[in-house]
Amino acid sequence: MERSRLRWLGSALVGAACVVPQGPVSGETSAPSAFVVLGQTPEGEPVALARLLIEQADADCPVLRPVDGQGEDRPMTARRNPAPGNFRVTVCEALYPMDGSRMDVRGMSLRLPAVPQKISRVAVFGDTGCKPADQDGCETDQDWPFSELANAAADPAPDLLLHMGDYNYRGTPGKIEIEQSQQQDKQVRVYDAGDNTPSVGCTLSGPYYGQNSAGSRTPDNWKAWRDDFFLPAANLLRVAPWVFTRGNHELCSRAGPGWFYFLDSGSDLVAGSEQLVCPPAESARPLIFRAPYRVDLGGLSIMVLDSANACDQGDLHQAHFDAQFAQIRSLVGDAPARNALWLQSHRPIWGLRKPDHGESRQDLDASGKYAVIDKTLQKAFADFPLPKPLHLVLAGHMHRFQAIDFRPPGVLPTELVVGNSGVDLEDNYPELPFSLRIGSVTAIGFGLSEFGYLEILLQDGIGWTGRMIDRKGEVRVNCDSRSASGTGACAPAES
Repeated sequence: MERSRLRWLGSALVGAACVVPQGPVSGETSAPSAFVVLGQTPEGEPVALARLLIEQADADCPVLRPVDGQGEDRPMTARRNPAPGNFRVTVCEALYPMDGSRMDVRGMSLRLPAVPQKISRVAVFGDTGCKPADQDGCETDQDWPFSELANAAADPAPDLLLHMGDYNYRGTPGKIEIEQSQQQDKQVRVYDAGDNTPSVGCTLSGPYYGQNSAGSRTPDNWKAWRDDFFLPAANLLRVAPWVFTRGNHELCSRAGPGWFYFLDSGSDLVAGSEQLVCPPAESARPLIFRAPYRVDLGGLSIMVLDSANACDQGDLHQAHFDAQFAQIRSLVGDAPARNALWLQSHRPIWGLRKPDHGESRQDLDASGKYAVIDKTLQKAFADFPLPKPLHLVLAGHMHRFQAIDFRPPGVLPTELVVGNSGVDLEDNYPELPFSLRIGSVTAIGFGLSEFGYLEILLQDGIGWTGRMIDRKGEVRVNCDSRSASGTGACAPAES
């Protein structure tokens, strides 16, 4: 890389370190983003990847060097750009040490976080993107608080960061225009695993259309990713390693190309793995069902499920998710014996909302008062029982916080839905504490329609405590895995 560019990048980062990022300014050019992604090798070992995003197409990739001067430098290499015309940005990556040591980017004064040898504190975010039409153009923290929440969670730095998916809303509309030769443009609905259709049956009807179809006037692009995620998360990205999961807004019909370029843990640098690239929308198999994987850290194992294609209603793609949970059964069985076992998914396995008109009776709870999503995942979970119990399920997708526990205790794991970290909140969910029958068990819990993120503290062994912290820094929910309260492991904080 030429020296003038190195000087420019270095000065940009110095400026970024002195100014807390706020909502993006139109036309703004971002300083490079550097972060560490965690994944798993085909042999079952944890792996860390350092990534650096340089806002220039075909930029030269720099070198990582050990902060303590011990060990060898690691050259970074460029990932394959899925659409250079839409992504004028170079993603550089290198294998990163798992031994707790740190490296920086030579020539940029940019230091990457260590992978901790023991996990004590975890910060959880979900559904962080912004809907311009509903959130006043995404120009201020008042309407879109993701930057505010991200900066609060960065200090003090957690040991680990988890994201439940849906990073890019502003670039992923539900309807798009397809250019027609010598005819008026055609407006189509974007494939969204059935959720973006008027039918409650969650089935595909007609051709597959997506933002990246031939002739689309709204393809996935770098600017939407930059403004919706990388700018507001700039400080948070570099304080701790991340485990990312894909949301339905990152389907290949939406922002999937950017997801697999920027955040997915698949990499050509890992033997037996590969960087995935979305197939053409017009191909015979236009969907990707990412295989689940496990991230083993000190005291914690996380099973990562790609539930982007698991529709909220019906049984679309049931066979694929049966196969996913058969793999999760093996991942759980092979996890380190003393680790806490968590499952990370965008879509909840169990989630409660008010039913839509005409909703099938089988998708409702015993009283008929609530719809229970997601039947696809519930069936796969039930049909492939795990050899060891999960200690926690974390999800997003529903734009709120929701805590669900089950009675009798231990029959199903506690599930916490963290879908309230930025996107416009929804109110079609139970707010007050609930107790209702779902099949043969009783679900108890509550919901909260407030912006926030979740902080979890691991206790000795498999126990944990947690706090949902709002945009004012106030604790709105307290959790304790050993609690036997009327709402399960979590309860609203006393005002």
